[in-house]
Amino acid sequence: MKRAEVVLSLAAVAGATAYLTGSPAGALVAAMMMAHYALARLGFTPDVRIVRELPARGMEKEPVKAKIEVTNESNMGGTLHIAETSEKLFARGLKIPLRPGERKYLEQTIVPQSKGRVRPKARAVFEDPLGLFRKEFPVEEHGEMTVLPSLRSIREAMRERHQVEALAEAEKALGVGAEVLDFEELREFLPGDDISKIDWKATSRLQTIIVRVFKRETLSDIYILVNVDGKFRREIKRGKIDYLVLIITQLTAYFRKFGHTVRVVAYDDAGVVGVIEHAADPLIVTSKLDLREEKGLPPLRPASPSPASSIGKLALKLRRGSTATGIVKAAMGIEPGAYVVMVDDLGLHPGEIIKAARILRRKGNKAVLIYPNPILFADRKGLGERELESLYTAYRERKRVMRKVMGWINVIEVGPGDVLPKVVRRL
Repeated sequence: MKRAEVVLSLAAVAGATAYLTGSPAGALVAAMMMAHYALARLGFTPDVRIVRELPARGMEKEPVKAKIEVTNESNMGGTLHIAETSEKLFARGLKIPLRPGERKYLEQTIVPQSKGRVRPKARAVFEDPLGLFRKEFPVEEHGEMTVLPSLRSIREAMRERHQVEALAEAEKALGVGAEVLDFEELREFLPGDDISKIDWKATSRLQTIIVRVFKRETLSDIYILVNVDGKFRREIKRGKIDYLVLIITQLTAYFRKFGHTVRVVAYDDAGVVGVIEHAADPLIVTSKLDLREEKGLPPLRPASPSPASSIGKLALKLRRGSTATGIVKAAMGIEPGAYVVMVDDLGLHPGEIIKAARILRRKGNKAVLIYPNPILFADRKGLGERELESLYTAYRERKRVMRKVMGWINVIEVGPGDVLPKVVRRL
């Protein structure tokens, strides 16, 4: 029970007792208590301004400092309580004593709990010195914070040697560097390994399947092509952008771990928007790509893989100055003989992906497409029969288009279950 409620309850009890006993003193005490409460309530007119500013960037599970400016613009003192209410941020509550007209500058330690774009949300409550009355004030938040995977978590993940389907398939599809006869190490058998590489003596001795690993012939250049167009960044359910940031970070870290030169090419529907040469730091790569959620629903039904009509090509040329789309221009800029990993939704422009794959094949490049299927990211809980049927129809159409695209490029379809628990173990 709040203190104000306690005072009112005591006044009511005193008044009832005075009435039943006919005591003037009891009635006077009850009247004085009610008068004190009324005067205190009328005098409770706080006016507090709270401004909080977070850093533009932070790392998951790593503490950052937020700057807070508190101004008491009233003529009464009290205590200000500030508590963080966002589930993506953790911060201990602040208890700030304020005198009339006082201004304070404070720092608050905040620990981001998840990756992606985070909007802070705090609750501030001012309390009078006696604790009788409270009033809530808005907290002016300046900006939002981009939370990246922490360097510590990436390093810890890179120490693990577990194979995972998504990246194992990408590596196998690319065939990055031919194996030579120079022996490198023994390790446990993992999905996708060649059974001819099993070391039977070590397997018998250790009672688990062991394979021989040989050194690679070359350290080839790796190009990671990422679609940053607004249509690709639309989400059915929040979280797809976090998955994209994670998988791009881990692709970069994985290939850099084995000494490959990694270049990241960002493109949209119109052309190439940026190239990151010698991408050594995965955190810098994801920061420069600046992947943000785009408003609106992603297209679930796939586009036709057939080439555009003559009228469509003319419209593209008038709008962009060229009939070539961003992914085709990105493919044209790849050096011959390099390995290419595309991260794109084949449902958006399957015909352009096929065209880019044909260009890469002519130049002697080996390529693979990592395809985050937006339907796999949809939250199917609470959907009716019609919505589920619509999702299923779109999924079947995408599968049909995917089979056509796979005639030109290896496609690895991924969803949230493939990206987080599996790719993390891979690194």
